[in-house]
Amino acid sequence: MKKITLTLLTAIASFAAFAQVNTIVNVPAPNTNPGTSGNRGPNGTVNHTVMRAQYFVSQTDMAGVSSTVTSFGFNLSSGNSTAASGTITVYLQNTAATSFTTGTTWNTAGMTTVYTGTYNIPVGGGAASVDLSLPSAFTYTGSALNVSYEYTAAVTATNVAIYNCSVGTVTLGATGALSSVGAPVLNNTVFRPVFRFGTPNTVTNDISVDYVSAKGIIPANTYSLGSYSALIRNNSNTALTNVAVGYSLTGLNSASGSLVIPSLASGATTVLTFPTYSIPLNANGLNNITVAVLPDQNNTNNVATASSSINCNIWGSGPTVTDYTSTAIGFGTSSGILLSKFNLPKNSTLTGARIAVSSGTSNVGNSVYAVLTDAIGSTIATSNTISLTTPMLSTYQSFTFAPQNITANTDYYIGLAQPSNTTSYYPVASFSVPAIPPNLYATASLTSNIAVNLGQNLGYLGLQAQFAGACTSVGIHESTTLNANILVYPNPAVNGKTTITNLEGTNTIAVYNLLGALVSTQTSTNTSIVVDLTNQAAGNYFIRITDNNNNTKTVKVIN
Repeated sequence: MKKITLTLLTAIASFAAFAQVNTIVNVPAPNTNPGTSGNRGPNGTVNHTVMRAQYFVSQTDMAGVSSTVTSFGFNLSSGNSTAASGTITVYLQNTAATSFTTGTTWNTAGMTTVYTGTYNIPVGGGAASVDLSLPSAFTYTGSALNVSYEYTAAVTATNVAIYNCSVGTVTLGATGALSSVGAPVLNNTVFRPVFRFGTPNTVTNDISVDYVSAKGIIPANTYSLGSYSALIRNNSNTALTNVAVGYSLTGLNSASGSLVIPSLASGATTVLTFPTYSIPLNANGLNNITVAVLPDQNNTNNVATASSSINCNIWGSGPTVTDYTSTAIGFGTSSGILLSKFNLPKNSTLTGARIAVSSGTSNVGNSVYAVLTDAIGSTIATSNTISLTTPMLSTYQSFTFAPQNITANTDYYIGLAQPSNTTSYYPVASFSVPAIPPNLYATASLTSNIAVNLGQNLGYLGLQAQFAGACTSVGIHESTTLNANILVYPNPAVNGKTTITNLEGTNTIAVYNLLGALVSTQTSTNTSIVVDLTNQAAGNYFIRITDNNNNTKTVKVIN
């Protein structure tokens, strides 16, 4: 299991570069042993006024890089909040070594200086790439490579730029930084930045299907139609015409056909939207989606697939799989919210969330809760709080909300809030895939109410929303109602107190105000329990009763 520590930013922006004059090879691919760090590249702060780094890149990782290197760069998950820049010098060296042998002594003897010039760190909270054009091409011999760079800041920012990294099990390099001019002390590290090597593009016919975008889980009581699309890219060094793209839908629905792109410029992308398909209300099942282009000079990127599960009342951006455990994501010792964007075609009522908890044992004993926010990231409602236990690891956990009205065709986020803790923990599990559509996920602080797009591909996150509605057959993740004999009386409450009777087994009693804020919660095995509202303001409240099988009942009570 890999752990990803997220960093919160306040700026919302992104920067990306794609030049088809060069073929850009990420070394290694950003989703290979993924990690992030603010200390392995120039991070833009006064603590990195001077920084140095030297790394080893294996021959295997360099596969795909041609003999002529014309640019060098970095892959960032987020930049600085304000402009930061300095001067960077980059050194490269072919080597017969099979591991990092340079050690912690800064030494560029025998290396080729390939670039000296300005380094502008990207601004914004989204993913970004930096490519430095080399004044003279570097000849790569096909061996392993030593990479070194030193940076001196001219303009600094207050927050740290974050670099995508590969995390190894052995030392991959050494790096160090100072807050003043001098020679930093280097320390060994198992984190290596994702380097970008540009080589001349000689390919004349390469079309790729970068990803298929489809709702992973669709609540049939909200959707009557399903849809999917795909991002098509021209990786060739010239424009292509009459590009045929085939599509196939199998499973609960069946359809196939093709679309034609009249013209696609070199390096350009286009999003193709395919015909919609009907969603029968009570026909729960799975649709498999395949999008493909014709064989060309690179057949490894010609096909992409996705799946959509049709169920009663659960929505999710990712597919229905149980293996949401390959990567554990969280804020370490810090606090924050990890969010998944949703938009429904009908007015609906949100009643809960289902969150895939990662397998990390550091989660045990820590408390988390679900959050509903608007499109900006402002909190609309919070759920009950759950203290994570060992049996909850690698499972979905249900959270309940006071019923929330969801407006059709409006963006919202459902997410998990992680309070700060002295021990690092990573509660949200993900399902790793090579590529996902952009802007599915965001982060926010517990207080800022600003959602910042999560640009890094961390796979599909196990964040799901549950909605009210009659379900005539048992579907995926469907919940049932509690014992109909349960009574809540007196209602209105008398002297601020009301009683719940006819309970069976273990039940969690959560009380919410009309704003959706949780005002109290308790768990009991008694058949009768008193709910005390004497310390709450007069008005309407929702009492949500959940048993240990996640069956629920919600009652409005007047205080």
